[in-house]
Amino acid sequence: MNSISCPVCGKATHFITEKKDRFNADYRYVACKNCHFLFEEDLVLHPENLAKKVSGVYQKDYFDTIDTGWKMRGDGFLKIIKKIIKIYQFLKIEKRITILDYGGGNGYLASKLAPHGNVFYYDKYEKPSIMGEYTVLENPIKAEILYAVELVEHITDISEWNFLKELSPDMFVFTTCLSDNIKKEEMASWEYLHTDGGHTAIYSCQSLYLLGEKYGFMYFFFPNIACHIFIKNQFLSRINFVKIEYFMYNILRKVKNFNKK
Repeated sequence: MNSISCPVCGKATHFITEKKDRFNADYRYVACKNCHFLFEEDLVLHPENLAKKVSGVYQKDYFDTIDTGWKMRGDGFLKIIKKIIKIYQFLKIEKRITILDYGGGNGYLASKLAPHGNVFYYDKYEKPSIMGEYTVLENPIKAEILYAVELVEHITDISEWNFLKELSPDMFVFTTCLSDNIKKEEMASWEYLHTDGGHTAIYSCQSLYLLGEKYGFMYFFFPNIACHIFIKNQFLSRINFVKIEYFMYNILRKVKNFNKK
């Protein structure tokens, strides 16, 4: 058993693995036995170390040598977010809506979404290198749709999720890989547990459901596209739709396998 409690649910954790990044900084990963949130221990015990480690990760060569798949992921996400925006506009009967790229990185996504709404860009650590018809912010503002690509795996300090309360979007759309279904003995070599990529917080379906419930959002997950959606609804946030989704999926899979016999 590990001494630190899970910052999401408060339950006991256990040690997973230790790693070093390219600057020889140490990372010690532990996981919650209850909600399966996987995180770097030091950044929870000593959050003041976060800025130091992040500044080391985001060097000028980050998108050239570390995160080389950013454009492929971005193009895939663009197809998703454009469809979501169209559905939202139809339901709200609005032509122009406010969209905030939270943790916008090099600005690629924000530059592509200008025709679909009033687009704003915010990143705590970066400045955009790809410009377009969007507004760069020093501080985030409220928007109807908030989105983030490969961002939450950098959020070890759970209090940073307060942006959902402060910005109160109708919808938060984000991508990240989950710790679910990764065996403990496979964790050390799992490519997503990537220190040089700044991946210090790997969430699970349960931990994301708990966070969604805390801030009053229904949580939906689409495994085939690694896309997660929080929809603002205080009452329905109490229902674990992902658990229901998996339950129905397992039933359909059993029926399908039975029919093959």
